[in-house]
Amino acid sequence: MLLVTLVVLFVAAEITLRLFYHPEFLGSVIQYDPTLGWSLAPGASLVSVDSQRDFRYRIDVNSLGFRDREIDLEKPDGVRRVLVLGDSFAFGVGLKNEDRFSDMLQRMLPGDVQVINCGVPGWGTDQEMLFYEKSLRRLKPDLILLTFLMQNDVVNNALAGPLIEVGTKPRFLCSGDGLTMEAAVPPAKLSFGARAKRWLRKSRLLLFVKRRFDMREYRHHVEEDPRFVTHGYEAHRHLSHWSVYDVRGGDAIDDAWCVTERVLTRLAEDCRTDSAELVVLAFPSKPEVDEPWRAEMMRRTGVDAAHVDVAQPYRKLEPLCAELGVAYYYPIDTFRSAAASDTLFFDHDAHPNARANALVASLLRDALAPWVAHAPH
Repeated sequence: MLLVTLVVLFVAAEITLRLFYHPEFLGSVIQYDPTLGWSLAPGASLVSVDSQRDFRYRIDVNSLGFRDREIDLEKPDGVRRVLVLGDSFAFGVGLKNEDRFSDMLQRMLPGDVQVINCGVPGWGTDQEMLFYEKSLRRLKPDLILLTFLMQNDVVNNALAGPLIEVGTKPRFLCSGDGLTMEAAVPPAKLSFGARAKRWLRKSRLLLFVKRRFDMREYRHHVEEDPRFVTHGYEAHRHLSHWSVYDVRGGDAIDDAWCVTERVLTRLAEDCRTDSAELVVLAFPSKPEVDEPWRAEMMRRTGVDAAHVDVAQPYRKLEPLCAELGVAYYYPIDTFRSAAASDTLFFDHDAHPNARANALVASLLRDALAPWVAHAPH
């Protein structure tokens, strides 16, 4: 009787949480890729609902593996193509397609300009470069718009870990004057116990309970244990999301910057070879725009504000782009001015909302105006 009662209560709780508790599962639109680590699965679709972050948006992946409308592989005569590369900021986590800067830009530009969003969650600049070399060249783009997220990309370019559960990412290392690559590792064949554990993770009740215990433990450490410091991923290599802003530097972040600079150099060379223009959009992140939020996050994660300078990495990126002959935009002043009277990021998440995307779309429309006016037809 006790066992039956427990089973009934578990099932009832599971059903109830499936109605009201919706954590996001992007894994259903992600597939393992032997070159890129992971990519969007062509033809996949998902209504992504995350009640904790107040998200509800639809994801439809076209036949070419982009979260965008169907695109002809062959470029129509008289059409100029703009390809948007990037991670979740370009992909538009939390946003409907029409609220992303790429879609807004498409509506602002003339009909002979085709904007195609090729963003994939979790990617680094290294994967975006490989994606261009592997697949995007056949689209014959005229302009590549690289969305660069400082808080993630430099560190991501140094990682080989499984940032998405279906596989690991490829990893580049600086070698001599060039790059060497460690290929992505395919997912290992799961044991029965591991498969059972993965299946149990799909339970909303177990996930709900686990996340509550994790948060309770985290708060206990942060609020009651002054010795606790959250280092972020790959702590053994002294890298975290804050490392790129740390004025003290260090071998790990220097190596990450070396890879980043050489990846950008190689992508710029690819674009020149293909007679395509490369534009780097450094998308302002929430820590760079929202100072109170940044201070709270540093307090929670034990980061010393005396070691943080959010402008420092851009003093490296801007001259690098100038040296490569690449157009560079970082609209931090526009974002900070707008943030004084409006909210530019989701309340329970660090991704930009529709208003931030509208700011970026307007900036890009003005920045690309000369290219639109003078590009050959």
